[in-house]
Amino acid sequence: MYHNKMELDPRAKLLLFATLFSTVFLCRSIYMLLSLLVSSILVLVMTGSSTLVLSKLRSFIPIILLAWPLWTFFSKWSIFYAAGRGFDPFFGLFMTIRLLLIIMLSIAFLTLVKPMEIIKALNSLRMPVAVTMTFALALRSLYLISEDYKSIKEAHISRGLELDKGSLIGRIKAHTHLLLPLIIRSIDSAEKMALALELRPTLLASRRSSSLKAWDVLIIVGCLLLVVLLVYYSYFSVGLVWLRAL
Repeated sequence: MYHNKMELDPRAKLLLFATLFSTVFLCRSIYMLLSLLVSSILVLVMTGSSTLVLSKLRSFIPIILLAWPLWTFFSKWSIFYAAGRGFDPFFGLFMTIRLLLIIMLSIAFLTLVKPMEIIKALNSLRMPVAVTMTFALALRSLYLISEDYKSIKEAHISRGLELDKGSLIGRIKAHTHLLLPLIIRSIDSAEKMALALELRPTLLASRRSSSLKAWDVLIIVGCLLLVVLLVYYSYFSVGLVWLRAL
């Protein structure tokens, strides 16, 4: 699932994605969004994950294409509606590009960042052990539940249970047969995990972290400068123009 050719420190990688996600919402110009889109694609090409991310993006193409007419013709019913906008194809294009970036960056994050890298980053940032441990257990529990669901589903299908046939109500009722064994397995896994934590209470007590490399430092500094510039351009410069108009 994870395709990682990007030899970056987990802290720099998380900050890079956090900056990209923040930039998507801070940009107020369609040209800035287009620049961010091109930059994101170049980063994916440089990391060798562009093919994988774009292949997963194909399934979202209908949603992205549907976004333009919705935002163009029905924007006045949106929470982002501004008085006097009405029919605005450029606003529809702006929101469509924003949606494309959100989906693409989300897929890239799930593709490039391993759960263990998130744990290492939180641990190296001197986060409280309780927070890091809770986050690690949450990620681990999600993985265990998904694997248990797959094995239980395959076992029921081999016994003749049809989950993908019939009406919608029938399929929902068929899936309820998977809930009881899944709940029992989840409780059993939680008990085993609690026992393991009691036996090894200092599992995350070690806070060793490797030193940042030169490109990691450059990425961190660049991300911070980008956020500061975007905040200044998006809010303070607009506020100054408004005050001068008064």
